[in-house]
Formats: sequence, C-alpha cells, structure tokens
Amino acid sequence: MFLLLLFVVGVVHHLAAAHLLPRETYYRVGEYAIASCGSENGRLVGKMLERLQPILVKAIQDVESSTMSPAYRAFFKDAENTAYVSNILANITAGTPIHPPGSVNEGGPVVVCVNSTGVIAGTFPSGEKYDAYDGCTSNPRMSSQSASGTPYVVLCPFFWTSGFATRRTFPRENECLSVDTRRNRFREDITGLAGPLVTHYAMWVLLEQIVHIYLIPEQLKRGVAPGFKSDDANDVFALSSDRALMSANSYVFYVASVYGNCKQFPTPKA
Repeated sequence: MFLLLLFVVGVVHHLAAAHLLPRETYYRVGEYAIASCGSENGRLVGKMLERLQPILVKAIQDVESSTMSPAYRAFFKDAENTAYVSNILANITAGTPIHPPGSVNEGGPVVVCVNSTGVIAGTFPSGEKYDAYDGCTSNPRMSSQSASGTPYVVLCPFFWTSGFATRRTFPRENECLSVDTRRNRFREDITGLAGPLVTHYAMWVLLEQIVHIYLIPEQLKRGVAPGFKSDDANDVFALSSDRALMSANSYVFYVASVYGNCKQFPTPKA
C-alpha cells in the first residue's frame, strides 16, 4: 500500500502543565532544540530545520511583496492579513519562545522523539494525566503530534519505523499542486485528496506541527479548536481569510507553493 495512505498527524488538546523528561538534548538549530532522538535521527531532524530556514525566508519575502502573489491569494486571500502571516512565519524561522519567561513551558520549540512512556508527561485541565507515548500508540499510524500549551513537537515511533522520514525527507523543487481549471479546484491525486503527494514529506510534516504550536495560543483566544486542520488543499483553499489564518496547513501549502515556484492556482471567489 502506498505510504501516504497510512500517515496520521495529531494535536493534543490544551494541557494545563507538561514536562519533558529526560532533558537530553542532542542537537540545537538556532533556538530549536532536538531531544531524545539519538544521533542519527537527531541529525536528520536538524537537517530538516536547517533546510527550512531559507525556505521560510523566501516565503516571508513573498508575503511582504508589494502585490499579493498567486500563492498568497489562494491560501490567505486578504492583503490585510499579510502582517499576521509574516509574523507567524518570522517567529517560526527564529524559533521565538512561545510562552513568556517564567512559565512552566518557557523557551523555544523542542522537537522530541518519543519512543517510550515518561518522555513527555502532563496534565489536562480536568486533572486527567497525559503521556505523549500513549497518544502516539493509540493509533499505530500516528506519526507526529503537537502538544497544545507546550513548546513540544512530538515525533512518534511510526515517523521513523514506517521509513517515511528517510524515504520522503525533503520535497523536490518545482513540485506543485495540479489545477483543474474547468472545475476551479486543485486536482485530486491517488490518495483521493488534493495535496498529500506534495506536502507529505517529513520536512513539511515537521513544519505543520511547528505551525500548530505557534497558532494554538491565538486559536484559544478566538475559540477555534486547537489543531484545526485539513490535509486536502481544496478544503484549505475554501477557507475564509480569517479561518485560513488559524489553519496550520494554510501555511504549509503556501510555503510549499512558494518553495516550488508554483504559478497556477484556482481563483478565489470574490
């Protein structure tokens, strides 16, 4: 079976408190830390973060250009939102701390490989206990999670054991979504969706989870369910401009399109 049909990502709803044990940090990329991944996998995560840096800078430049690019118009629609999109992408690029100094989860993002219980543990506001490994193994095809209310991006065992991270690590250049101009929508691929064959590379999945942890504080303010997402480019394209700002995959599809130098998109409805 084709690998992309097996791929699941998740978001853990808001935690009242969480901690990372042990704080074994193998590698750092700027303000990003990589923990509990071992040398080989930790090095690969580091390469993904390093590769993302110039790609994100290019996307920020596209956002801040004097006219809306076709990619921006497709996924964010409204020129009034350029400052917000640029700020999210700039924070991700810099690894800006998500929570204020002195909070239990202060500091920049931490990418954590979870292969056993006790690596990340926390408590929901209800008092119910949380362990990231349980979340990973509740679905055998769960590849990654972001833990709401924390700076932690969780890479589950399936991320590595499936071979996904090593076989589809970095996206190819000039890889774009295909457009059905007659129907004014992205063309579905063999997954039955529009998008996964383009965005389901390990680097884009990592970016999606990083976007989640930066969006969640604003999602909670706006009453949007943490982890609001869709893997289908047509669902993302159909979002209103306000909803698009709160969808992690709006950013992933947009950054991937800028990276791919993509020029053809459906036309947003007025």
